[in-house]
Amino acid sequence: MGKEIYDSIGKARIRLEEACDFLNYDLKKLMFEESDGKLNLTQYAQPAIYVCSAMYLEKAIQSGLSYNYVAGHSLGEYGALYAAGVFSFLDGLALVQKRAEVMSKQNGKGSMAAVMGISEKELLDMISKTHGAVVAANLNSPMQTVISGTDEGINMIERELSKNPSIIFRRLSVSAAFHSPQMEEAYDVMRTEIEKMSFNEPICDVVSNVTGKATNDLKIMKENLIQQMTGQVRWNDSVKEMKRLGVEVFYEIGHGRVLKKLNRMIVASPKCFSV
Repeated sequence: MGKEIYDSIGKARIRLEEACDFLNYDLKKLMFEESDGKLNLTQYAQPAIYVCSAMYLEKAIQSGLSYNYVAGHSLGEYGALYAAGVFSFLDGLALVQKRAEVMSKQNGKGSMAAVMGISEKELLDMISKTHGAVVAANLNSPMQTVISGTDEGINMIERELSKNPSIIFRRLSVSAAFHSPQMEEAYDVMRTEIEKMSFNEPICDVVSNVTGKATNDLKIMKENLIQQMTGQVRWNDSVKEMKRLGVEVFYEIGHGRVLKKLNRMIVASPKCFSV
């Protein structure tokens, strides 16, 4: 992950070297080799994803790409805020490192699953019967929702959905129930960390996960980033909001093409590119 960018883009190489020095472990080895499966652990995965996204941003900037809005899916919102100039690369990494640390303490508490082939409304009606044990964590597209909650609650939803063979239920390789009330402890820590950090005026509007709305108000950005810990990722609404605001082309900055595929499920014939 990121090896090609590291080898070909000088500023991307600097970003990764800075990250290794800051984190005080060999992130480069984890990203390029995934040694001992550590990259699957929250405390390593989140810094790696943030840094890799920042490296791809250097590639995008070098190619002359300019942008009017930024948005990021879950952890990707930190990369989006960095792209908007709200904080420096290392300040963003400090927040991500702390986020990964406090979220990893919830390892083993709950799970998440992607559900496809059922409308958001139908799934929410089903989730309501778990009495808070399961929540809709990521509203990714009209027909794809990620649920999060206790193992018992997730199992119950799986059993109910298995009655319809046309519905796809896929457990995610995550260590806890992210974007759910089970992240309350992490929420409390991150509120303190985010509130004390100085944010800069953004160079463009940022579309928030929890509201699906664009803003350039620093106070609102901070509060939205805090609420994201236990709140929803409203990606479906975010993409529709950007389209409403006149966005004609979407660029996915980072490793992979997950968001590019999601965007094509949300708006008709979007121009989507992976950098």
